[in-house]
Amino acid sequence: MTGDYLWDRTGPPDPEVVALERVLGVLAHRSRPVRPATALAAPRTPRAAWSWRLALAPLATAAIVTALVWVSARFAAPTGPALAVTRLAGTPTIAARPVTGRADWPEGRWLETGGNARAEIDIGTIGRLEVAPDTRLGLLRTRPGDYRLRLAHGTMEALIWAPPGQVALETPTSTAVDLGCAYTMTVDDEGTGLVRVSMGWVGFAWRGRESFIPAGAACLTRPGLGPGTPYYEDTSAAFQAALAALDERVVPQAVRAAALDRVLAGARPRDVVTLWHLLARVDGAERDRVFDRLAAFVPPPDGVTRDAIRAGTRDALDAWWDKLDLGSTSWWRTWTQQWRDNAGGK
Repeated sequence: MTGDYLWDRTGPPDPEVVALERVLGVLAHRSRPVRPATALAAPRTPRAAWSWRLALAPLATAAIVTALVWVSARFAAPTGPALAVTRLAGTPTIAARPVTGRADWPEGRWLETGGNARAEIDIGTIGRLEVAPDTRLGLLRTRPGDYRLRLAHGTMEALIWAPPGQVALETPTSTAVDLGCAYTMTVDDEGTGLVRVSMGWVGFAWRGRESFIPAGAACLTRPGLGPGTPYYEDTSAAFQAALAALDERVVPQAVRAAALDRVLAGARPRDVVTLWHLLARVDGAERDRVFDRLAAFVPPPDGVTRDAIRAGTRDALDAWWDKLDLGSTSWWRTWTQQWRDNAGGK
């Protein structure tokens, strides 16, 4: 991804962005060495604390071991079917084994591409992924209606034509969920990610923080912050930098006020998606200002009051989102509830 000053500094700098960077310099993320991952993490089973005394009681030991084996077999999750990987260029690898044509990609293994390798992945009959060079992608789960992958770093393009919520992509700082879409996800070595949606929309989730990204929009996800505020890519660099400042947890008040001024002044009718997200990310008088700006473009529906938005009531926020003509939040809510149920309510 080149030619974009905000992403990799290869494009021409915007004076307003440079000035904002100077002010925010004290908050800059400090690089840390990236630890190479060697294998996809697997759940750990606590070790039983056997003592030598117990070892001297063979009958008791045999009974306990038999019981443990039975329980493990009874409750172990079945392994899902492998996905099909096709080499497009170079030499991709699965678990360090070269893919020279077409190969199976089983759960719990990494697919990696070198500097000139590319690969295509068929997700059953519901979608297709293309993996760019210098990418590390793990396969977590392949169940009907529940495919999960993990992008450690690199770039992946996804085209999903199945009903929403069947493919989830974990990154170091968020989980992206397809909602019937085409998108590109890039993650750098520090864990910062950028999703660009070209069709449908994508949901981002991380520790209760959510972002909904429609076609034509993009969204950053950063270490310690999770999903940022979505924006359309034709907004100015200064607008995007102001959003990044508002997404920071700790920002000097003067910088925050200037950033909010910039966003509210620069917002266009199509930027209602950005304003809607800001309602849940600012407080007090700031929230009232965002409320008024959003209401000028799309009046709140019946029953959605200023007090409800001030209180951060989810039903009120969802009702206003549904009026933006960007798709219903019901798909997202249904999927996230199923996700929590499958994870034991976490």
